Amino acid sequence: MVIFMMITQKNSYIDLIDRNIMPFVQYGDYPDRYPALSALSFNEYFYRELRAASRELFAIFEKTVKIFQQAPRQFQEQMEIPPKLIPFLNIPNALNLSTWLSRFDFVLDENGDFKVVEINSDTPCAIIEAYYVNQIAADSFGYKNPNLGEENNLTSFLHQIKQIISPPQINLSIGNFTQSRPFVFSCFDDYIEDYGTTGYLMELMKINSSTYDVEFISFYDLQVDDDGILLPDGRHAAAIYRLHPMEILIEETATDGTDLGVMFLEKYAEGKFAMFNPPEAVIMQNKAFMALVWQVYLSGKYFNSAESSIIEKYMLPSFFEDDFHIVDGGEYIKKPIWGREGKNISIVDGSNKNTIYEHQIENPDEVVCRESTKFMYQKFVHTPKFEALTDSGHLEGFTTFSCFMLGRQPSAVYCRFSQEKIIGTEAYFVPLVIE
Repeated sequence: MVIFMMITQKNSYIDLIDRNIMPFVQYGDYPDRYPALSALSFNEYFYRELRAASRELFAIFEKTVKIFQQAPRQFQEQMEIPPKLIPFLNIPNALNLSTWLSRFDFVLDENGDFKVVEINSDTPCAIIEAYYVNQIAADSFGYKNPNLGEENNLTSFLHQIKQIISPPQINLSIGNFTQSRPFVFSCFDDYIEDYGTTGYLMELMKINSSTYDVEFISFYDLQVDDDGILLPDGRHAAAIYRLHPMEILIEETATDGTDLGVMFLEKYAEGKFAMFNPPEAVIMQNKAFMALVWQVYLSGKYFNSAESSIIEKYMLPSFFEDDFHIVDGGEYIKKPIWGREGKNISIVDGSNKNTIYEHQIENPDEVVCRESTKFMYQKFVHTPKFEALTDSGHLEGFTTFSCFMLGRQPSAVYCRFSQEKIIGTEAYFVPLVIE
């Protein structure tokens, strides 16, 4: 089912990538470039199922979010939701969705079946790789791109968001459209991956927004006053795309001790501006959310037979730390509730909870994540090995396969590769093509 296309020379599709769009082709001190020199090829059914599974799971996850929102505050705090954040997780938003742009991550089990391991619902990255670079790679290899047309879909989706939450206004005196309150894109501009991703999305929104005001402002320069997000020219933002984790943003403070994160969300709650993704996106982002879905499924009270079948087919047994008792053998991944990029993840023996494998990532201090005191446990899948050609040569390792969601609609697919069992910051991007 898998075809490996090995490119022996370093002059490849990578050299065709516009570094202004993707400035992190060569990242930090890593000796290899981030994109692999080879691609993975699957038949069309593979991608259809990946997207279909994502669509079905998203509906189930949305249903579970509503269950969470109705749960007692004590339970929400047990999932390590920051107490200061809880009051802002039930605010209606323009799309009536808990996350607008998200990314499911799957692995393949020993039978070649998809198993979802998490959803990146708050601040998903790898957008440039899937929507832009994958087309360049597919063209270079002479294969069909499974993401053909998805960049246009993403552009239309961003335009739809802009129209809903920050429409242009007609200035009768000049007979033209004006935008007194711009749509702002924001991240910390010294984090190159976030800066590239934010800029890419901003430029796509501008494609269909030539008469509107769309601009970037660094989180370092972000100011909040009584009227919302204050811009350097004195105007206020109508909306903000923020690439900064909500569970961290809520704790941001000024040098004088002012709770900037709380103030920011209070103005959002007052309707001073719209936010993309909305605050409640953090609910699915919480690693324990997978355990919540599994426990709701086991209760047999909320999901119908079709939904239960999807859970049985695509999900893995997942447990809160307090609910994970010694089981009959098997291996489980132990994940911190607020972990990101594979940080502090280990594999344990399900029969005694002893550590079998502990994942060590390069530059762990550079991973932006909230510290966790609690963990969740998820059944570990022994995945088939794949091969990739990198600047260091021919490597054998493991992959995750992802599917982006534009609201409820499955979109571009994406693949990461690593020699490690738990894929983290050291991973390569591997283009996907159609067999």
